[in-house]
Amino acid sequence: MEIAITFLKSNNNFYKTIELINQSKADFLHVDVIDGLFVNNSTPFDREKLEILKKSKKKKEVHLMTLHLEKFIDVFSYINPECIIYEFEATTHHNKIIKYIKEKNCKVGIAISPLTSLKKIEPYLKKIDQILVMSIIPGQGGQKFLKTTPDRIKDLLKMKEEKNAEFIINIDGGINKESIELLKGIPLDRVAVGSYVCNSTNFDEKINSIKSRKENID
Repeated sequence: MEIAITFLKSNNNFYKTIELINQSKADFLHVDVIDGLFVNNSTPFDREKLEILKKSKKKKEVHLMTLHLEKFIDVFSYINPECIIYEFEATTHHNKIIKYIKEKNCKVGIAISPLTSLKKIEPYLKKIDQILVMSIIPGQGGQKFLKTTPDRIKDLLKMKEEKNAEFIINIDGGINKESIELLKGIPLDRVAVGSYVCNSTNFDEKINSIKSRKENID
């Protein structure tokens, strides 16, 4: 299981947080992009921050919680992410957006909120590389993990098998040493961890606590 670190909430400023993530045992840097329109929050980025993200030693995935998807895909493809993830409800033109992301030489992910019907994403499962299961309401860091998430992942795994699809499953929201135990016995490819790591004084200690607990309960 891989660990992606999101820096939406951190005890340190942006620059120090990215430095600490680069020095950590994290597998991915998870870049949340929020425009204040799709959800009631925003994450300001300027050229300097984009340059720092581009130079990061870690593999990157970009999570767009935005409208005007093509504009943000253009901007954040600059940092050379492995994958660009967009919120399912942000568009009705999924085939167009999937194609647009692939043209940037990026893998494609779809993020599903707790309210997204799995039936609605079914037509796209063989066209994408990742499903990001939101275990909180998108847009705010530090929320509690929704206990309905494990059953939702099980349903998604069943759909994956039935469709013979190859997407990975990533979980985002409220991940900590307690919530990871609720995922006992469920195979996960990646988890996005935020404040549990970034509000700590020892990033690797928190990362190891997630990895070791997951390994012990599988």
